[in-house]
Amino acid sequence: MFEFLEYLASGKMTDGEGELAYNLTVIYGMSVLSMVVLYKVLYPPQHSSPPPCPMVSSESLPSPQSTLALIKSRRSIMPKDLSGESLTREEVELVLEAANWAPTHHKTEPWRYTVVEGSDAINDYLDMMETWYSDNKEDISEADYDKFLMKLSGARSTWPQNVSHVVVIGMARQALPDKKLPEWEEICAVASSVQNLHLALTSIEGAGGFWSSHTWCRMFRDSQDMRDYLGLKDAEDRVLGAFVIGKVQEGKTFKGKRRDWMEKVTWK
Repeated sequence: MFEFLEYLASGKMTDGEGELAYNLTVIYGMSVLSMVVLYKVLYPPQHSSPPPCPMVSSESLPSPQSTLALIKSRRSIMPKDLSGESLTREEVELVLEAANWAPTHHKTEPWRYTVVEGSDAINDYLDMMETWYSDNKEDISEADYDKFLMKLSGARSTWPQNVSHVVVIGMARQALPDKKLPEWEEICAVASSVQNLHLALTSIEGAGGFWSSHTWCRMFRDSQDMRDYLGLKDAEDRVLGAFVIGKVQEGKTFKGKRRDWMEKVTWK
């Protein structure tokens, strides 16, 4: 091999030998390139997808009684009952990971969250709402505008001072390019994701919050400006309110009540 390479480099080959060497080099190079392309097609890289969650052994799961107790402990806790103490980044990330494990038809995972963190950012969020309503006042009825201002005043008096984070809830109407499911299925998936978030929040000592539908600012909520703020570019994408979270004021307790489940179940 080395003797051949030395002969090749010496420049003493005849024209016929040179042409043959050139042709062999091209053929060899194309063969190597074809093998590389074929390997990439047959074995695409997997690093872009997160590893699947391993099955959890039954011994590490909470008991049915503990699970039911957590569900029964979930409460909608208003900003006026929050203390202003912040959740840690780790706590917020935990509830968002729980939200990510909601059921989803065809694995579209349509939920999209934007986290507004801290009093300054929350003030900016409320300012953005007020500016939008002011800029679009001519298209809003006087009654709706007055109702918005009243609700905004209430939010300004409690949210920046008492709330830790505002998690704005979005829904990608077509989360995967090759799948577009019925809208109600995607809304249900997002609602399940929010329930996961709420249950995980309930498991954190002293934490609480509620799902604000943002009906009081629905015109802004449903606008393209709001979708742009959340990075939702499709006109069919939806904003489904926000989850307002924080730490509960010390000593506060909240009762819950439901009618008997048997009133709502029919056996066949």
